[in-house]
Amino acid sequence: MITFWRIWRTGFRNIFRNAWLSTAATAIMVVTLLIMTFFAFSTIFVRKQVAQVRQKIDLSVFISDDATADQIQALQAKINTLGNVKSVDYVSKADALNKLSTSSSEGQKLAQSAQSIGNPLPASFEVKLTNIDLINQTNADIHALEESKIITDTSVDNRDENRQGVVENVIKISNAVTKIGLALSVVFLIIALLIIFNTIRMAIFTRREEVEIMKLVGATKWFIRGPFLVEGTLYGVFGALIALTLLIPFSRGVGPFLTDKLGAGPTLDYFGAHFGLIAVGMLVVGVFIGVISSWLALMRYLKL
Repeated sequence: MITFWRIWRTGFRNIFRNAWLSTAATAIMVVTLLIMTFFAFSTIFVRKQVAQVRQKIDLSVFISDDATADQIQALQAKINTLGNVKSVDYVSKADALNKLSTSSSEGQKLAQSAQSIGNPLPASFEVKLTNIDLINQTNADIHALEESKIITDTSVDNRDENRQGVVENVIKISNAVTKIGLALSVVFLIIALLIIFNTIRMAIFTRREEVEIMKLVGATKWFIRGPFLVEGTLYGVFGALIALTLLIPFSRGVGPFLTDKLGAGPTLDYFGAHFGLIAVGMLVVGVFIGVISSWLALMRYLKL
């Protein structure tokens, strides 16, 4: 236990022997961890946005004005039996007019015009799907039903590509953010490894006389190597603590903006609920970078 304590004390003291190198190593560690956390946040945020947009997309099935109540109920029951259908909601002509009126100020004007000419808006079914990717197949299955003769058209028949296009664009953005985040994280990870590697190398050269004396008095290999590994570990620990210290006020400062302007509330809630896990993750990554860098430097420059 005394030996272990001496190793940690020596490693801690060694950080302050090369203050500038230690500062640079800790700074790049902070930047690396913040970038990795930022792109993790961005990836989760975009994926949640994709999920939300996909949930809002449904299949609209428009009904003829001549359809009877029995025909409408029969068609609704049959659509409900299809495998990819989650739910079917009937929207009457009056409901459609009301939805248009309450959608926006422009919608209210359109609704007033539509009402003045006898409400030409059709009744419809809003079909929620289990898998939006199968929307074309579900549309074909609905048309194949015997009761489908009262259908005038659907949102797919009208080539309503706007909503699907939104999903595709968001997915493309999600993939791009993931790739950019991964690339930048790897770049800064390598930079952090190299800087800490060189910091430990300089520490080895600076203390080479001490190392020789320790070898002459019979110090074990681990007693000699230990302080250098501790030094690398502490760079990771300090980097993670500083990154967390910067992250907390930053997230609180920009949180309202992200929630109001970008709808990032669910993502912020997710990070808040898992903050302990995120902190542990940053600490583990920082220590991993520090230990690996130190070990590589020791294997290359400290021959025992």
